[in-house]
Amino acid sequence: MVSNEGSGKPTTRRYSPEEKAAAVRMVRTLRAELGTEHGTVQRVATQLGYGIESVRTWVKQADAVDRDRRRQL
Repeated sequence: MVSNEGSGKPTTRRYSPEEKAAAVRMVRTLRAELGTEHGTVQRVATQLGYGIESVRTWVKQADAVDRDRRRQL
């Protein structure tokens, strides 16, 4: 855990929308290339130095948005 020496609270990294979108694209591309979802989020998160749960959440959110868009068509 990263700590902020002055306050004793952990620091949080804020990711830009562009960083999030790029991570989601990388996960989706890797899934398509490998033909599986297993391990793709962890691999991308590790490569980018992002938190695994953060990337997993972004992918789930993007998938939900895409599903909603398809339903509306």
